Amino acid sequence: MKRRISAILAADIVGYSKLVAEDEEETVRRLVVWRAAFDEFTTRYGGRIVNTVGDAILAEFPSSVDAVRCAMDVHESIRARNLAYPASRQMNFRIGITVGDVVDREGQLFGDGVNIAARLEGLAPAGGICVSRTVYEQVANKLSVKLEDIGHQQVKNLPDPVHAYMIAAHSSVADAKGKPQKQGATVARTRWLAGSLVAIVLIVASAVVLQLYRPQPAPHVADVPLPTPSPASLASADVTRHFDEEKVRALAATQSIPLPPALKVLAPAAIVPASITEYLGAWGGDKRWRRGGRQALLIVESVDSAGVALGVYAHGAPLNPGAANRPARFGAFAGSITDNGLSFAWGPSKYLFKLMPDGSMWGKWEPGGEQGQFDLTITLQRIE
Repeated sequence: MKRRISAILAADIVGYSKLVAEDEEETVRRLVVWRAAFDEFTTRYGGRIVNTVGDAILAEFPSSVDAVRCAMDVHESIRARNLAYPASRQMNFRIGITVGDVVDREGQLFGDGVNIAARLEGLAPAGGICVSRTVYEQVANKLSVKLEDIGHQQVKNLPDPVHAYMIAAHSSVADAKGKPQKQGATVARTRWLAGSLVAIVLIVASAVVLQLYRPQPAPHVADVPLPTPSPASLASADVTRHFDEEKVRALAATQSIPLPPALKVLAPAAIVPASITEYLGAWGGDKRWRRGGRQALLIVESVDSAGVALGVYAHGAPLNPGAANRPARFGAFAGSITDNGLSFAWGPSKYLFKLMPDGSMWGKWEPGGEQGQFDLTITLQRIE
């Protein structure tokens, strides 16, 4: 066991149980996407996800400044995504942050820092952040965020009151000189807000489009959550298909590759860079993996200005009798598009796909639990 001082962030979704009770499948489906955004910002600010249970997230950061910046960007990205949903179905995190002593036992954290962060989280409103006095003292002179002193709070299972400060929902992050941060996700946040003005007008139309994502039972296929399109994608009034779904399904059927009942590729808003929208569409079918003989399909259904991609990945059963006996299946993914390509995790495995000059998609797969280089290479052709 190792001890250290860390900035600890605890988060959960306000009213999650009620949302699940109203529509379990849609809520879980969105939770996958919301978590992917949280994971991305945590990594961007040098943190790591320590644990996730249900809708709860525990993360560790090297500094309280990084933790607060991450929390602010998470809230802003989720706020933009929530515009596509009625108020009763919106999902918002509440976040607590403290700096304290923690015990690291095989990657899991224990101690006062974890307990205090969890109690501060419980004090925060939807879309808000509650921090300890230690965090306040470290952040006050570095970020121009408005922190409200809410005094000493007596919280459950802690003997002494916690002096807490609240960062109101929808606050903006700036540096100590009052200049907005223009690094990383904050640039994306500005662009998201621009696209969101259009998205407000299209709320009614978006609700109709979102109904297409409600999964129906499919024979012989596991019930896998499907992705939800982002407001940046929905912001385009001209919703068009970027591939021929009939051809995709016909090809999948000939190769015994399962697909979800509904597929929809949306035209992105004008603010999304061309290098990102190039990934919209479907690939696969005519090229097999280098080993194992398994045939695959990659379908990128929507992208937004920050490079967050939502879609479906599916593969058939192995054609090589000596290959591992993994069944045919499909699954939703939420990934990130960078200069290195499209990367996402599907279960314990990791995938990386990159567009090639000839229009094909080259990819690598890293099996879960194994170290080193990617084990298999995949080449997929665009389906027009």
